[in-house]
Amino acid sequence: MEQYFHTFLAGAVFVIEATASLIMVWGFVVAVYEVLRASRTGSHAERMFALQMARCDLGIKLVFALELLIISDLLHTVVSHTLDDLVFLGVLVAIRTIVGFFLNREIEQVKGEVGKF
Repeated sequence: MEQYFHTFLAGAVFVIEATASLIMVWGFVVAVYEVLRASRTGSHAERMFALQMARCDLGIKLVFALELLIISDLLHTVVSHTLDDLVFLGVLVAIRTIVGFFLNREIEQVKGEVGKF
């Protein structure tokens, strides 16, 4: 029974990590499209607004993907049996949490800047 549970968790981790990867790739593609589209708009203010909105959108997608990766790391700790794996996962979760925190802060700052346009 325990083996089935570990197999299920390993599958869930794979699906969550794949979803996070797809979200990051999708965010990248959309951001590149928006930046290219913004470079062709009229005034400087319109370009800056479109670029800032693209940054916000990309940041939101990255934060969501990081949160999914943290979930997969937490599930992986259930499957992991060595102290080295647990320490590595703990450091990884800490790094992803810190990056997510600063991305959220950056998004809020950009939203504030967008409000000025």
